[in-house]
Amino acid sequence: MERNEWMAARELPLSVRDLTISPAELRATLGYGTAEPGPDVQEIVDRLTARALEICRPRLGFRIVEGRVERQRLKLGELDFEPGAIIAAQLRKGSCFAVLIASVGAEMDAWLHDLREGDDVVAAYVADALGSVMAEAIVACGLDRLERYVAPEGLRITNSYSPGYCGWNVSEQHALFSLLPEGFCGVRLCESGLMLPIKSVSAVVGIGPEVERRDYGCALCRKADCYKRRLGA
Repeated sequence: MERNEWMAARELPLSVRDLTISPAELRATLGYGTAEPGPDVQEIVDRLTARALEICRPRLGFRIVEGRVERQRLKLGELDFEPGAIIAAQLRKGSCFAVLIASVGAEMDAWLHDLREGDDVVAAYVADALGSVMAEAIVACGLDRLERYVAPEGLRITNSYSPGYCGWNVSEQHALFSLLPEGFCGVRLCESGLMLPIKSVSAVVGIGPEVERRDYGCALCRKADCYKRRLGA
């Protein structure tokens, strides 16, 4: 494969059957930590999970871009980003980078909107948490696919790092999206930096022969008000 083709933006075929939805992650996102919800809540969780898996049409894709890290700056193509010291340290050995997009899709986004507009507050809350967990499951699937994609070139990947986390200002979403085709994977960006569908993730992944895919957690990120830190994740 020619290098230009290898680096080109591509959407990957994906279905909900490819996703691993973690019940423990969902419980943590709902605020239960390691505890089990009561039977009434669990029935709602099970019912909405089954419905979400029927509705969700996940979208996933990436584009590989030449770049480098200089001190705390990340250069992607001709664009400069300031992801901060924490993320820059994780990406610094990258010789190129993937801009990754993951989304639960328009169908599930419409379902979540209808629940938010309805009068069942508990169902809306559970479904919102479920949407977040499913979006992260799509990202995890994307990392696995990307890892296999670059392996034949003798390359490895880092974890994914997103604007809005670990000190990376969400305003840089606009520059990040400029590296992708318009409407890539059905995701568009509002002026505020909010993505639509709402349960979508944009991220940068380092690629190179010496990078490492490390799990990230509270020891890496110092964001004190993160919900996962509050839950002890």
